[in-house]
Amino acid sequence: MESRKEKEEKKEFNSLSFDAYRLMVVWLFLATLLACTVTFFTVFAHEQEGGKGATTLTVVMLAGILGSFVSALNRIYSSRDIFPHQKYKDILGGANLYLVIYSIIPPMVGAIASVVLYLVFAGELINGSMFPSFSCSHASEDCNNFKNFVKHWSPEEAVDYAKAIVWGFLAGFSERLVPDILNKITSSAKDN
Repeated sequence: MESRKEKEEKKEFNSLSFDAYRLMVVWLFLATLLACTVTFFTVFAHEQEGGKGATTLTVVMLAGILGSFVSALNRIYSSRDIFPHQKYKDILGGANLYLVIYSIIPPMVGAIASVVLYLVFAGELINGSMFPSFSCSHASEDCNNFKNFVKHWSPEEAVDYAKAIVWGFLAGFSERLVPDILNKITSSAKDN
């Protein structure tokens, strides 16, 4: 049977725990919204300067950011104890900076992972029916320099665009996907 003091401590712990989760969700949402907004306005500015607007890479990056957001929310809601019990009060006292930094990490990781995976596919380091196929989309240009690669090297067909976006989301959602793929590529390169 719990003593009155134990019940009060448990109630305070649950209240602090809820506050921590609430703050984490709020900051994670704000960090994801900020990352998506910055990416969107970068694309918009590119379009205003005579560019072709949203590139496939940008859309894949946004998918990676959203995938990391969904993954982080799943982690937050499935975890019972994110912070050590004894440090709840200390962490919540100065939580804003910690939570802001903690909340920015998943969207950054999702964006980086999705871009790296996109480049793995574009570089044809992995290919097959589950992965997007790429080609130079501009007939009068070759894609042998960096500028044309960025502007014109893109998925071949609509289904390839969809595959690139889905893989971008998965790269953000699964933290181990891109490192595992890179490890396999490295092992394959060593074997060859």
